[in-house]
Amino acid sequence: MTGSLPLNLILSLVFGVGQIIVGAWLAWHSLAHGRYRLWRMGMMAFVGVWFVVSGVVELFVSGMETSQRLSGTPSALVFLLWRGRADTMLFTLSALLAGGALVYALVAWRWHVAAGASADRSEMEGERIR
Repeated sequence: MTGSLPLNLILSLVFGVGQIIVGAWLAWHSLAHGRYRLWRMGMMAFVGVWFVVSGVVELFVSGMETSQRLSGTPSALVFLLWRGRADTMLFTLSALLAGGALVYALVAWRWHVAAGASADRSEMEGERIR
């Protein structure tokens, strides 16, 4: 099974690297200087982390396939085993990130509601003083 690399495999490797670069930038940009306190920026950080995780898994699987095509190792059975593990890990981490994003959204909403309620209270108290 050794031979040359097809174009789709080369593009898959490039795509994996691109996902890591874009995801790292999104996460860094969102978390820098406390921007995560803005709801959209916090959600963008979760998306960025998912891009990084997905890109690493993509590189791992594509790297194994590249190695298999060029050198014949790992064997087809080992490749299938590790590809299944990589897919399971990606699914698990995606579920954890989605859960984390949901918790973040609920907490951010709660902070927003609490901040609005305290602003309303201070307005009402200001009117009573007048």
